[in-house]
Amino acid sequence: MKKSILFLLLSLFVSTLSAQGLNYDSWAIVETVDDFGDKTGESVARYFSQGKFSNSATTGQEMIFKLVDYGKDDKGEGTSQIDLFEYNKNPARIGLDTKLGSMKCKMPDGTVKSYKIYAMKSGGLGLWGENYDLFYELINNGKGEKVKFVIDESDFSEYGSSKYQGHFHTKSAVDFK
Repeated sequence: MKKSILFLLLSLFVSTLSAQGLNYDSWAIVETVDDFGDKTGESVARYFSQGKFSNSATTGQEMIFKLVDYGKDDKGEGTSQIDLFEYNKNPARIGLDTKLGSMKCKMPDGTVKSYKIYAMKSGGLGLWGENYDLFYELINNGKGEKVKFVIDESDFSEYGSSKYQGHFHTKSAVDFK
C-alpha cells in the first residue's frame, strides 16, 4: 500500500501541466523525476484528453483529463492515477478524505462498466489492487478504442455535486504496455 501511495505521489512530479504543448488523445512514455527534479530511471505511460465538467455553479466547462499508468511491478502489482483539471488548469478535488467511489466507462459497443476508484485526500484519483487489475485489462486491450467516462463526485461524498465527462483511448497493439 505504501508503494502504491508513493507512486501516486510521484505522479505530481512527472510533469508540470500546461494547456499549451500537451499531446492529446495519444499515449506517451515519460520518465519520472523525484522531488528534486532528478530523473529516477523509471518511466510511466501517460495520456491526456479534453472533456467537460459541471457543478452547482457552472455547466459544460472545459477540463483536462490526465491518466498515468505505472504498469505492474515484479510482483504483478500496479497503480494508475487520474487527475482532472477544471477550466484546463485548476486541479479538481473530488473528496475531503480518501474515499472509494466509481468511474463509469461506456465501451464502443455501448455497454457500461463501472470501475472502483479512490478519490485521494491529497487530490486526484487512484487505482491499485484488484481495482487496478480490472482497469489495466481495459487500457491494455490492444484495440486503441475510444472509451467514454463519467466521474460523479456524489459517488465519493454526500457534499459534492461536480460531474466530469470525457474519454480516453485504450492502448493499441502498436502502443506499449
